[in-house]
Amino acid sequence: MAMAMLAGFAGVRADEPDRAGRSILMEEVIVTAQRREENLQRTPVAVTAFTANLIEDRGIEDVSEVADFTPNMVFDTTSPISGLSSGAIVFLRGIGNSDFSLTTDPGVGIYVDGVYMSRSVGGVLDVLDIERIEVLRGPQGTLFGRNTIGGAINVTARKPGDELGGSVALTAGNFDRRDIRASLDIPISERLRAALAVSEKNRNGFVDRVLVGDALGDDDEFAFRGVLLFEPNDLLDFQLTLDRTEIDERSAGSTLRGFTPGAGTLGYALATFGDIEAGLADLAQYATDGEDDISSATGVSGTRLDLDGISFTGRYSANYFDLKYTFAHRETTGSFHRDADNSPHAITETLNPDYDHEQVTHELQLTGSALGGRLNYVAGLYAFDEEGTDNVFVRVFLPSPDLAVGFPAAIHNLADVENDSRAAYLQMTWSPAEDGMFSFTGGVRHTEDDKAYEYSQYIAADLQGNPLPFFPGAVTEGGSFMPGLLPLVGNGSGAANDSFKETTFKVGVDANLPDGTLLYYHFSQGFKSGGFVLRYVDAVPQPRTFEPELLDSHEVGVKWQGLDDRVRLNAAAFLADYQDVQVTFFDSLGGPVTANSGSVDIGGLEIELTALLTANLRVDLGYGYLDADYDEINPIAGLSLTIDESAKLVNSPKHSIYAGVEYSAWLNDNELALRLDYARTDDVFNDSQNSPFLFQKAYGRLNASVRYSIGESMDVVAFAENLTDERYIESGDSNYGLGFHEANYNRPREYGVTIRYRF
Repeated sequence: MAMAMLAGFAGVRADEPDRAGRSILMEEVIVTAQRREENLQRTPVAVTAFTANLIEDRGIEDVSEVADFTPNMVFDTTSPISGLSSGAIVFLRGIGNSDFSLTTDPGVGIYVDGVYMSRSVGGVLDVLDIERIEVLRGPQGTLFGRNTIGGAINVTARKPGDELGGSVALTAGNFDRRDIRASLDIPISERLRAALAVSEKNRNGFVDRVLVGDALGDDDEFAFRGVLLFEPNDLLDFQLTLDRTEIDERSAGSTLRGFTPGAGTLGYALATFGDIEAGLADLAQYATDGEDDISSATGVSGTRLDLDGISFTGRYSANYFDLKYTFAHRETTGSFHRDADNSPHAITETLNPDYDHEQVTHELQLTGSALGGRLNYVAGLYAFDEEGTDNVFVRVFLPSPDLAVGFPAAIHNLADVENDSRAAYLQMTWSPAEDGMFSFTGGVRHTEDDKAYEYSQYIAADLQGNPLPFFPGAVTEGGSFMPGLLPLVGNGSGAANDSFKETTFKVGVDANLPDGTLLYYHFSQGFKSGGFVLRYVDAVPQPRTFEPELLDSHEVGVKWQGLDDRVRLNAAAFLADYQDVQVTFFDSLGGPVTANSGSVDIGGLEIELTALLTANLRVDLGYGYLDADYDEINPIAGLSLTIDESAKLVNSPKHSIYAGVEYSAWLNDNELALRLDYARTDDVFNDSQNSPFLFQKAYGRLNASVRYSIGESMDVVAFAENLTDERYIESGDSNYGLGFHEANYNRPREYGVTIRYRF
């Protein structure tokens, strides 16, 4: 997190303190959580909002950093089993998805200017020239084009300004950090405006590959965004947006937690020593506790991605309604690799040398009001089409079935995916009385998803991947190639497709009390379609499939602001029935398998508080409570590890707390601001199977910063992130099937200086 200042949870920023001692008020926060602009305190939705001021002042540089200030939210920046340095894994209220494959969908949607970002790969977005970020918790299907079961991260980019101007920010710090960010507004004419923004980030890695001489977990990223806004008259506006991101980094920082007997470790032990016990003893020397920040990996490393996007929005605004059409096209190409066992031996490596993804979306949306403003509505039609290819190699030692000998091999899976989605949605809010004290909301959504999957899989004759393809019914002759091994491994090609349809509903009631307090209740349903397991290893006649997820959620909330507008309190309590939960396990040879684990009862509480104690002192507090327990377990045939009802959901800490204190003072015409932030997260499991290798005990994190603002044009910020150098597991892969366990730890203490100039 750049400049490492935990922000006020709702993007609240005090007006400039009045030096005569008059009271100060909190800035009104406008959100579009219900697809129309409204005051945060009048929005009957559990939403945490971050304004442009907060994003800039707190140095938030990518979208993952908002999780530190959002109750019951976890945002990992790498996907397990990928090695990706940019892999968005998002969980809200215990709901999410830790797999990045093209055949599974995220549980939490990320949207930029209303455009859904469908894939985890490259999803840790740079918040370049952003006006606002909103985190919405709970199902959002009756308001968004693409369905989202667990919540949404809604990113709104800044529109071009009316005057020529811009900003430049330079950051330098340890790990040879060198960042630059710049933006420029260009008013071409009274009706035509443009904005350009660029970002370049560079930082050394923090996990040393001691046998190679490089370091994992570095930053090397370029991002560009250009916006052209045309307003031919007061009723019409058209916006064209182009963006590009280039990532050329090593793999995510990974360390080895340990080895256990599995197909890969047994194969290595037999091939190298002819003795399992001796082989496992040899491997044990490469395990670390993670905090050493070293790895003995020697395999291929890297994340190289090019992400390109174009979107067009046309809007017609009349007195009582807005009609908006949005088209978007996005494409991601690249490769990513990892040495999964973090040892100098080829126990296992994963290589994705040819990743290609393309998506096209269309959305027609109508928003407006009727009956003298007592009826507000949102209606939309949505079309989504994506196709992608993922070419996966897994280098591994495999034992023969009788454990007599081990063989080097490469398992190759080539997957082509085509997914389509069509949806219609409607939400209406009616106030029966003119005073608008009580309002009733009803919403409906219908979704139809079609998914197609073509695949081929073979085992290769050596670790270089030279193929020896097999097809269903093929027989190996002569025993010259891995005798006795082929029955363990699926070989073949084919195609599969499926369709998923669901209609979901939302109902709610809210009350606006005379003192401005908002009380609300709503019941909402969520849906996430099923799919296919992209990577399979065991010999199966056809790809494994998994069924859709369903969610029934109840939520009650209160939003209050008082004491001369010096205190703001928002709270929500929720209960949910989460059915057919999609989680990732491993088969007997270590292949990741998505399956429906069972049903979970989820309950929790979220509290967010901001208090302006004096004209110079502000306090931010937040608390999240989450209780998620299985009440039913589905039998999962053919997997090497299953769970019982005592299992905990991945990325679902029971308690999370954050607190921030900011003190500011004026020195002539300049401002000095000091801030301390502390965040504490309860015990958390980093995988679905609750592996002890990835279990993380409760931990806390302290950040500090000092900002000196020279007039309105320049800021100088000194910052320290993770001041106490606390180390904890953020993500990882515990693969009992292959016998290795790797973890991704957070970055150690970092510090630096940012200079920002506005003109």
